[in-house]
Amino acid sequence: MEDQKIIDLIKSQKHDKVFTTLYKYFPVVKKMILANGGRSEDAEDIYQDALIVFYKKASAADFQLTSSINTYLYSICRFMWSDQLKKQQKQISTDIEKVEVNESEFISAIETENQLKLAEKVVSELGERCKELLILFYFQSKKLKDIATKMGYNSENTAKNQKYKCLETAKLKLKALQS
Repeated sequence: MEDQKIIDLIKSQKHDKVFTTLYKYFPVVKKMILANGGRSEDAEDIYQDALIVFYKKASAADFQLTSSINTYLYSICRFMWSDQLKKQQKQISTDIEKVEVNESEFISAIETENQLKLAEKVVSELGERCKELLILFYFQSKKLKDIATKMGYNSENTAKNQKYKCLETAKLKLKALQS
């Protein structure tokens, strides 16, 4: 259906065909909103609100369409979504300002961070093979059998023993740093 015919149908109060045609433009708007952090429900709400705005404007006697309806609706939706994101951002910053900081939690967080820095320093002082082994085991959750194969150990037990030696070395370095 041509854009001008849609405008004419709106002005003559014949909505049925108009809205069926206008909903064909929805997937483009949905894609834009999803790509910008929205959900399907957000896209539906924004599009329905945009249709109301478009309908009211198109119903006016002096309404002149200066672009395609698809472009017009997309622009309305983009501005509405942008406004909604700004409102959400303001709400988030206001919520952050309202958060009360518990002193003991704050001190605990600092202590935890200091411990993590110490642990990071200890790990950085380990040899490359130890670092690799510990990363494979603890962070990548690899099985000792797979670690043995990847690192060229003769058996799973050898990998297990190496892991133990690496942990012991790390513990000794950590004790030395803490004293």
